Amino acid sequence: MPATALFDQLAEVRARLNAAEHLLLGLDYDGTLTPLVNDPDQARLAPEVRRELERLAATPGVTVAIVSGRALDDLRKHVDVAGLHYAGNHGLDIAGPGRRYIESDAVATLDRLGHLAHHLSRELDAVTGARVEHKALTLSVHYRNVASDRRDDLRRRVEEVVAREYGDLRLSGGHEVLEVRPPSSWHKGAALCWIRDHLGGPPPLTCFIGDDRTDEDAFRTLKDAVTVKVGEPHDTAATYHVPSPADVHRFLSCLKCDRAVA
Repeated sequence: MPATALFDQLAEVRARLNAAEHLLLGLDYDGTLTPLVNDPDQARLAPEVRRELERLAATPGVTVAIVSGRALDDLRKHVDVAGLHYAGNHGLDIAGPGRRYIESDAVATLDRLGHLAHHLSRELDAVTGARVEHKALTLSVHYRNVASDRRDDLRRRVEEVVAREYGDLRLSGGHEVLEVRPPSSWHKGAALCWIRDHLGGPPPLTCFIGDDRTDEDAFRTLKDAVTVKVGEPHDTAATYHVPSPADVHRFLSCLKCDRAVA
């Protein structure tokens, strides 16, 4: 069943979130807080979106978590808002006020991912536009800038290398990217559950907004949460959807406006 258009149910959803004693607001970065761009380094957070995150982070009863496939330090650099929880590498690496967590299976595969990054960099060196990004705990092969007639071959070569020599690692797809992760059941949803369980106080109501295939793990895992897919409403476990990151900003501006800011 397709996800429901969020703004068709905005009054109901907003009332539920604003009435929560504690709200855990989880957000993906690329494609959710910022539009997708050809060069990930140029995915800049708009000043007005950063102001909304700062406002929400300072609002009593709100915890904001940015959960992304980016490396943790890269994610913090791009968002640059104090007081948030940041979960990089698809949630494998978490840092927040007084909290730190690195998933143990990810640590155990550090060396293998390093070898694979070197192997794939050589394998794809002649493919114009391909980019192998080694993020320590995970690895991404970006092909957004690869010619369309070369993409099937690139995906096949990556799949063959991983299956032949690194079969214990997990390979999955995203928006014009292939992701290689440790052989772990940990994902973005597990990271949000970890943050939720370490906040203390009454259990928060969770809201998670994301756009990519790796966000589907969180949509499926977070029971009784408000889940929002950015993009098309089909083929998603999210309850609601919005068309674009601009709509995410519009939605954030509706949250907790009736509470005093500390």
